[in-house]
Amino acid sequence: MTVRTLLQRFEDSDVAITVYGPPATKTVGERLTTQGIDATWRKLPTGHQNAFAVIRRDGVFAEAVPLTALQSFLCKPMVDSDDSGTPDSDPGRQLLRSALANTLLSSLTPPQLLATSHEFEDRAYRVGEGTLRVSFQSLSIFRSQRARYETLASDTDLDIHVYGRDDWEPRAIPGISFHPLTDTTLEQVWLLAFDAAGDDQSKCALVAEETEDGPFRGVWTYNPRLVDEIMAAVVAVDE
Repeated sequence: MTVRTLLQRFEDSDVAITVYGPPATKTVGERLTTQGIDATWRKLPTGHQNAFAVIRRDGVFAEAVPLTALQSFLCKPMVDSDDSGTPDSDPGRQLLRSALANTLLSSLTPPQLLATSHEFEDRAYRVGEGTLRVSFQSLSIFRSQRARYETLASDTDLDIHVYGRDDWEPRAIPGISFHPLTDTTLEQVWLLAFDAAGDDQSKCALVAEETEDGPFRGVWTYNPRLVDEIMAAVVAVDE
């Protein structure tokens, strides 16, 4: 499996989102369109406080989420690149990511991918065991996340594997194995996969490929069989 063939599986994702909110929320609809999602805006006269978005898959209702969750992901992802505190999670963000799972998004930015990665790292933290495999494209990128991963490793029994181009030598961290890549397969890839120690209900993965124009094209999933496949593909690259 390559990243490209994986993403091709989701090219026919039929997801539509209707945003109900005041006129200022039209920006959200525009940004959904850049992600390849059919977006519709409907005026809601009650203002921002009650604004929400309805997500449909194949024409069937999937989820309704607070507009604030959609805005924070599309317009200003809430991330701290040096966050080393105890991970937490917002219910609105969890609903949104669950509803958009297995949806190919065509214009993901690094802050959006980092926010999603943090959400999945938080899940791994809460589970506290299992294998977490992460590709940082190049090992030097890991420097900004080192404090966060030191917390993950010290507070849990996670078996953490970090992959990346061999452009920097990180110091040893108990619980974390570093894998300098000699294969270029993952150099343009943002990837995180967690097997949750075999608990299918907690498995998750994110895979995104950098495009020629700069943004990433990617998908996240909670499908246990697909997560296992992604985990195996990462191990195969390193062999």
